[in-house]
Amino acid sequence: MRKVRTFLWCVLSMLVVLAGCTPEYNWRETTVADDRATIAFPSKVQTDQRSISLDGVDLKFTLSAASIGQTVFAVGFVKLPAELPVASVEKLTKGLIDSLMSRAVRPSEPELMARALKGDTFELETSVAQQPSWLMGKVLVHQGMLLQVVVSGPKKELSSENAKEFMRSLVLK
Repeated sequence: MRKVRTFLWCVLSMLVVLAGCTPEYNWRETTVADDRATIAFPSKVQTDQRSISLDGVDLKFTLSAASIGQTVFAVGFVKLPAELPVASVEKLTKGLIDSLMSRAVRPSEPELMARALKGDTFELETSVAQQPSWLMGKVLVHQGMLLQVVVSGPKKELSSENAKEFMRSLVLK
């Protein structure tokens, strides 16, 4: 009887471990931000670019993203010209953070903005396709590059573990 219980315990343990492995998440390390960082995306990455203008300076914003269902894992970046004034960099940084915080279902607390401006990771309750959702993000300047790292998706689909794995995988070079 003891051997049967031990065997069943081992089988149950293996099933729990296997349940945590989903085939839809195929993590792959990708270089981003003109080789200034790497991050692990959970699926194939699509990259798009668009031009933005800041105080009369044209900048190229690049967004690399991967999706699993309705959840999006993304890194956006813009190379900051050396001659761009510090005030303009701060304005762009705050603009990216404001854009993310505008998705919150209720106003964010002032200390959240202060932490976000320091480059800390922040979380927001949001709504995607009228479903309770959440967003985890980080905006920072590194080696002349402004980076925006975001994972967002429905609460029923996006686990805290997968969101944290994505954010933790960011390695600045």
